[in-house]
Amino acid sequence: MIELEPYDPAWVDRFERERERVRAVAPEGLLGVFHIGSTAVPDLAAKAAIDVLAVYTDDSATHEAAQALAADGCVRKRDDPDWQVLNRSGEATVVLHLRPRGADTWRDQLVFRELLRDSPRARAEYERAKRDAAAAHPEDVDAYTDAKESTIEELTARAYELGYDDRLPAFA
Repeated sequence: MIELEPYDPAWVDRFERERERVRAVAPEGLLGVFHIGSTAVPDLAAKAAIDVLAVYTDDSATHEAAQALAADGCVRKRDDPDWQVLNRSGEATVVLHLRPRGADTWRDQLVFRELLRDSPRARAEYERAKRDAAAAHPEDVDAYTDAKESTIEELTARAYELGYDDRLPAFA
């Protein structure tokens, strides 16, 4: 069941622990580790899964990092050249998104996050889309995700229009 919880400041600590684990387990070619997704946005309801974005120098470093993290107990969920996804379950679910610097999608995730952190209006719009999607698809995570996609795309486009790409890390 998809359950949205009120923002919990403990999510930041969970992210920090996972960031340190990624840095320790898969440091080769690592450019940066970022907290993304709804748990990275104060005052936004979220599923209590921590989304972590790790950006690597290239496809090879991304793939090697995924192998190292899988050996450390993560389960591989996606194995594409420009997007490796792994889950770590236990006391708290963590979803690791590994991307090479050349994949534009990591930029989208960061500008989207920055807009949501800054704009109460964008946050409310996105939370409304999340709640509608959860109500319409309470048992289907993929359908829930798909139902939010147009809102995410609109808000991401708005973030670029407003210049949030100026906040991207220097290695961009």
